[in-house]
Amino acid sequence: MSAVLGAVRAVVLSGHGTVFDSTAAVRAAADALGGREEALAALWAAKRFEYAWIATATGRRTELWQITGEALDHAMAALGLGQNRLLRARLMQGLLQAPPFPDARPALTALAGNRQRPLALLTNASAMMATATAKAGELFSLFDALLSAEPTGVFKPSPVVYQLAPARFGIAPAEIAYVSAHAWDVAGAALSGLRAVWLNREGAVPEYAWAPPAAVIASLAELPGLLEAGQKVA
Repeated sequence: MSAVLGAVRAVVLSGHGTVFDSTAAVRAAADALGGREEALAALWAAKRFEYAWIATATGRRTELWQITGEALDHAMAALGLGQNRLLRARLMQGLLQAPPFPDARPALTALAGNRQRPLALLTNASAMMATATAKAGELFSLFDALLSAEPTGVFKPSPVVYQLAPARFGIAPAEIAYVSAHAWDVAGAALSGLRAVWLNREGAVPEYAWAPPAAVIASLAELPGLLEAGQKVA
């Protein structure tokens, strides 16, 4: 499904999984993982999300760098990688340097050319993590803002986090296109009033019919055209 969004005044994207490829970061350490890199990447990501949601639900005040380390400890233990401190440090540093997906840089460069429509990240990552990854991927200069959930004390999909974007730009939620590769994140954004766009690279089965996206794209390459089409009909 694709759809015309209508005019938007800001574009906001999620970070890891949408712009940055954390799986590729783990694959970079494949020589030390004995063929377990794909399993480690999947379990590590799943536990990062799970631990963040549990922190929000239980009121635990923490930030994603701490959660990321805890999730990696679990994943390494579960996959029989033990307590290899050097490998752990390598993987943590690798995540900070997760490369952009191939479709990210061209799309973001095109979007950044419209100075009347700010471009931002909205991420559960700490400010340190978001800044480090954007700089490592040479995307930092393209963004007008890096919005971290850290100051809120909770994580997406809490509505509090999605409110950071309209507050930062002084516009209504419905004037923001929010792009994420995570179906749960898209649902959270939609329920918070943002124009949610699901980046469905893998052709996954739709979820959360009670909070559908405004549009679905298979690549970030489609995003500039989708936004320009909306501008023309608004």
